[in-house]
Amino acid sequence: MENQYTVFILSGPSGVGKTTVWDEIRSKHVDRVERIVTTTTRAPRPGEVHGTHYYFLSKGEFESKIVAGEMIEYALVHGNYYGSSSEELERIVSHGKNPVYIVDPQGMAHLRPELMRRGYRVSTVFLMPPSIDELKSRLRGRGTEDDDSLNIRLANAMVEMEEKDFYDYQIVNDALENAVAKVGAVMFARS
Repeated sequence: MENQYTVFILSGPSGVGKTTVWDEIRSKHVDRVERIVTTTTRAPRPGEVHGTHYYFLSKGEFESKIVAGEMIEYALVHGNYYGSSSEELERIVSHGKNPVYIVDPQGMAHLRPELMRRGYRVSTVFLMPPSIDELKSRLRGRGTEDDDSLNIRLANAMVEMEEKDFYDYQIVNDALENAVAKVGAVMFARS
């Protein structure tokens, strides 16, 4: 049986502006969409709040949720689990909103089939930079990358961009207003 809600998956390489685009959409449509908060076993960083940035669990708690079938998807990354719970998905739907996942292409590949198996309509959007040079400039502008990590992120971005044809929509983030309008059109045409 198909669920009345559409789950949106927004994806793209690091630095493309996924969170920035999402923040703009959320501010205008807080009553219609809500981002899935990821669950993790890593320790909170300064300023991170449980339930806002992540749900922070112990490794044992997370593994219990895996065994109980409560995790829609998960991965072990650098010794910590990250994933999304069915409880979080159901919480958002119970408030009458369409859930939004902001994930990398690997996450989308795991999520889409599992969400469809659960009866959700799924709409996927791949956000692309206007060029690799622009992506490089955006990553440098963050001020969080040294040359080695910048080169790794750019190499990963090249690989991730090869996945764009597996998405329902590909949108170039050339100007924030344009990207927000296009992603918003995708989200609100079907919800």
